[in-house]
Amino acid sequence: MRFDTLHTILPATARDDRQITLIEGDKEQRVLSFQRLRQRALVVLGALQRQLIGPGDTVILCLGDNERFLEMFWACVLGGIVPVPLAPGATDAHRRKLLRVFAQLGPKTSVYIDTPSLERLDGFATAQGFAKEAAALRARALIPGVLDIGGEQGQPLTPQPDDLAFIQYSSGSTGEPKGVLLTHRNLCTNIASIIEAGAFSARDVALSWMPLSHDMGLIGFHLNMLACGASHAIMRTDLFARRPLLWLEQASQRRATVLCSPNFGYQHYLRQFALKPPPQGLNLSSVRLIFNGAEPISAELCRRFTAALAPYGLKSNAMFPVYGLAEASLAVSFPLPSMTLETVDLDRTALRIGAPVHVVPHGSDHAAEFVKLGRAVPGCTVRIADDTGAELSDRTVGHVQIRGDNVSRGYFGDEAATTASRSPGGWLDTGDLGLHIDGQLVITGRAKDLIIVNGQNYYPDDLELIAQQVPGIEANRVAAVGVRATGEDTESVALFVIHRGELADFVPKVRALRRAISQQTDLELTEVVPVMAIPKTTSGKLQRYALAHAFKEGEFDTIRTELAECLSADAATPPAGGGQKSTALRLKEICEPLIPDQQITVQTNLLEINLKSLTLARIHEAIEREFPQRIEVTDLFEYPTLEQLANFLDETRA
Repeated sequence: MRFDTLHTILPATARDDRQITLIEGDKEQRVLSFQRLRQRALVVLGALQRQLIGPGDTVILCLGDNERFLEMFWACVLGGIVPVPLAPGATDAHRRKLLRVFAQLGPKTSVYIDTPSLERLDGFATAQGFAKEAAALRARALIPGVLDIGGEQGQPLTPQPDDLAFIQYSSGSTGEPKGVLLTHRNLCTNIASIIEAGAFSARDVALSWMPLSHDMGLIGFHLNMLACGASHAIMRTDLFARRPLLWLEQASQRRATVLCSPNFGYQHYLRQFALKPPPQGLNLSSVRLIFNGAEPISAELCRRFTAALAPYGLKSNAMFPVYGLAEASLAVSFPLPSMTLETVDLDRTALRIGAPVHVVPHGSDHAAEFVKLGRAVPGCTVRIADDTGAELSDRTVGHVQIRGDNVSRGYFGDEAATTASRSPGGWLDTGDLGLHIDGQLVITGRAKDLIIVNGQNYYPDDLELIAQQVPGIEANRVAAVGVRATGEDTESVALFVIHRGELADFVPKVRALRRAISQQTDLELTEVVPVMAIPKTTSGKLQRYALAHAFKEGEFDTIRTELAECLSADAATPPAGGGQKSTALRLKEICEPLIPDQQITVQTNLLEINLKSLTLARIHEAIEREFPQRIEVTDLFEYPTLEQLANFLDETRA
């Protein structure tokens, strides 16, 4: 099944029994046939063309309404306009990124954004000194419901395969955004590869909660499904965050055959699954593939998920671990669809570029379990290279490089980054480290220090700059590192800070650092570790990987335990100049940075202010750090106001 341009996967002659279901709630769903989607896109294209938005212009799509997103996306594609999907989000980090991307794309850029989001952006910009930038964006804003769609349909254009189809920005919330340029040829090549490697057909029924601003959501579970003629459902991402169990309930009702989630999504589902039994009649026997990608994959979490859902018909070989990236137009390697999860245990102390790996027994000392990610999809070639660019043999760690018609031609407006990512012969360096073993790709880590948490990218340099805004935190005396504690399935961020005084004197810095990171990113800082020194190269560069390795080996366990005790003792100490601060007020101080868009009091019912389940989980984790082993996550449902929860904590302490 081959296509030349995206236009050919949404033709005017699409079967009228093929449809997209947009899931807004348990009972709130809308159905849109492929034909109807094209017709509505042409109506929106007419509105754009009447505003003199034409071929080559860019339109940022920054809204959570999936129906309007799809209409605008296809209006742009059909009209030769370049859509730029961007996660809307509700945090200052997302708003900062939107302003950066808008400035980067230039004056011929419009922004499709709803009124409430635009108003919140204005408030943020005024407070942060970006009023001029926000005013420029507002002048180019396209507001849903305000567009003139009452006139003639737009006139579609016929693109060439090497024309730019859209720009895919990475999911990172910090760092200078990088826009990946994807042509029609890139996308159509990769979509054909996905259909072949995943054995997709019109008989498939897909369901995804991934945002359409993410390449897995847009390319893998929309464009790919259109191309193979498969009906598919798209669930709002915030709905999954609030009600994760609804995901598989909908899969059961629809007899879905294909699902997807990053690693953290499975963990989020299992947390709620353990608290509430599934509905009667849950049947997952139709599911043949559950894609697992977009962040490092935990084999143990895969096994726990499939075991938990096995009584409801989920097949043991349904978990489908894959590897891909935006620069590849999504997919790089797939296992065989019928293959059960395969892993390999390697001696982590021998994982060095250019060095052969040592396979060790599972659970042995220094063993690290890695998931095998299959072979390169058709049309894409993968190789492993050393630091000089020379190809390495199997079972040897090196830089993962890719080449093929699916590979992006570069980054928007950044020739230096484009050149730096290419090696002689046209190979693109993915930035990941890995090896081939038994014919399959294994990813062992990242060459750069990029940290991935819940599918989002965080750049250590930017987190360290935020940390340096805290009094007493100096440059080159703090390092942000991605770590994974023993027993944890996902990565988290740790700040290592040089401190040589009393541990009790470090406590105020911990609180200030957590507050600063939370306020300026959408990230919860789980670990702040005092250290005597930070390892550096002879040229002065931080050796973050050495800190991550020491953390994993447990070298900081003692100091972390002692610090937790100091934090707990400090929380119980009366403040200077007055009586002891009430538990309710201390809980309010803990929660406020995690709910930056809400005004809360100690009487606020946390279950009635539309918080995401992920936010509730973060609130629980933050309270647990201040009051160790005192509450369970279920207590937030039993005592939903901070006043009630404080009374419970005071009673249990007594």
